[in-house]
Amino acid sequence: MTALTDGDVAAILHRGLDCIGELNTRLQHLDQTMLGGQPQEIADAAGAVDGLLTMSAPVFKLISDVMQQLGAQNLQSAALYLRAAAQEDAAGVADELRLALKRFANRSVAANRRAQHINRGLNTALRSLQAIGVQESGRLIAEA
Repeated sequence: MTALTDGDVAAILHRGLDCIGELNTRLQHLDQTMLGGQPQEIADAAGAVDGLLTMSAPVFKLISDVMQQLGAQNLQSAALYLRAAAQEDAAGVADELRLALKRFANRSVAANRRAQHINRGLNTALRSLQAIGVQESGRLIAEA
């Protein structure tokens, strides 16, 4: 990787911040949809999050490359390095990105818990229905 200018570092970190912002928005929509949405709506919202994660991979790779070039293990140490190099704008974006990633991680954990609870509830309901003989050769599972 060639040497990056101050503007390059800030621009790459901004792209990451934009990606995380959009991921947060879509993950929040998925979490809300799991509260009362229909199965297809939930699947669509989950697919949107997954698709955006895939599309964001090159941006995160660039950020990783920047971190490696700076010799930073994490965004906090990158911000310290950038401040020491008088790149205050880039340092501020590194701090913002770190906080956005933290929010995304927390939201991801919460959404994962919700999905696990929904899954356990569905499995329990299916087992109960199967126990009373309501299953029609796999159709109940397919509909759930």
